[in-house]
Amino acid sequence: MSNALESVDLRLIFLLRGAGATVRWEADIIGVRQSRMVPPIPASELALVLRALDVLQDPAYPYARTAMQERHFSFTPEERTRLDTLGLWDSNERVPLDAPRRIGRRLYTALTADPAGREALESTRNHATATGVPLAIELCFPPDAVRLAALPWELLWDDGSAPLLLGRGEAGSLTRRLDLPQALPPLRRGRGPLRILAVSPEAGISTELRYVERAARNEALAPLVEKGQAIIEELEPADRTGLVRALKGEPPDILHFYGHGRLRGGLGELLLDNANGASWVPAEAFVALLGKVGLVALYACEGASVGGGMGDPLLGGVAQALVAAGIPAVLGMQLAVRSTAASRAAAAIYRTLADGRSLQEGVAQARRVLFVEEADGASWYVPALYLRNRTGGPFYLREPARTLSAGAVKPDDVRQSVLARRGAVIRSLSIQGRPHSNQRVIADSGASIQDVTMRVVG
Repeated sequence: MSNALESVDLRLIFLLRGAGATVRWEADIIGVRQSRMVPPIPASELALVLRALDVLQDPAYPYARTAMQERHFSFTPEERTRLDTLGLWDSNERVPLDAPRRIGRRLYTALTADPAGREALESTRNHATATGVPLAIELCFPPDAVRLAALPWELLWDDGSAPLLLGRGEAGSLTRRLDLPQALPPLRRGRGPLRILAVSPEAGISTELRYVERAARNEALAPLVEKGQAIIEELEPADRTGLVRALKGEPPDILHFYGHGRLRGGLGELLLDNANGASWVPAEAFVALLGKVGLVALYACEGASVGGGMGDPLLGGVAQALVAAGIPAVLGMQLAVRSTAASRAAAAIYRTLADGRSLQEGVAQARRVLFVEEADGASWYVPALYLRNRTGGPFYLREPARTLSAGAVKPDDVRQSVLARRGAVIRSLSIQGRPHSNQRVIADSGASIQDVTMRVVG
């Protein structure tokens, strides 16, 4: 890593205003902008739309092989009519395979319908493209913005052939933050090797699947383990007593959960082993146990789901409850997830962390892997990353391995670009850089940049 720009950061703060919402846009390149937004999906249809996306996560859809699949895949005539009105029911009498793209287009259109919002997004995105770095989007939700937080914003899709997060040659990132009126605990920076507690309940998971998942995880983490930079502990069987015992003393840096999850009545649960086979454990039980863990990674169905029904709470899901309790980072699945997709995502994320890169980069890489390797593209947007801090920026469990001192940075490696487009006006601009560093100031499409000052340092 050099002092070159790591990403172009764009923060969106949602505030409910009557039947719509105000979006506050914040980024260094644009300052602060504000736009209005009409929700892209009516509140009465949100749960049905999420269910339509959910059935596509089962690779067998629409051909049910079990009674459970039959119930899950079935839509009433009235529901089919509602889906058809939304453009989410096709002539083959099923949810169309491109439903994620159609919903992504609705999200993008709603977010950019106000010219101020469109200009804010396009300016920061163009700046990211011009500087050759990813666009890092952060979405901030207050406690009352349940319907907005339930939407799969990771699907944002303009009129291009690839979604916004995977377009223009750079894998962008999207993280979520809950704006809660409470103090944050200090961020715990561990020392020594990363401690990873792998919780893989036997309940409902075949021996073969558990073996494949463990092999992929261990292969991804092997570089860290071989260098003595990580220690993996396996919890088997994964019951309540064993979990309490494993979390005594110094908490792990990462708790990795691979198993079953669900959302019932807006409240999240995870399935653990017990003497009788299995039991569903509510989110609040994990809140009491995991408060000091650095990262909780939930490779389980609906671990980060927000209920789309009336009265469902924002903090009812497991991921939301954990991040509200102060855990710095929680990764979860906002829908059902295929076992193969969960294993692929985990391997991609841990492989990226093993390279010394940020958690956001790891999740972005996982999206790219799933988008390319899954023929139907059903899972790439399912992972949802929640961060607790208010400062933004990349998240590391340890200081990034590639950080160099200022003296170690070569002057010609430092690059800065400023881009103004479509009538934008930057009235005063000050740039500083080392001798021979690469600085670019670009104005096109009627834009103007006035009073540019360059200061040479070093």
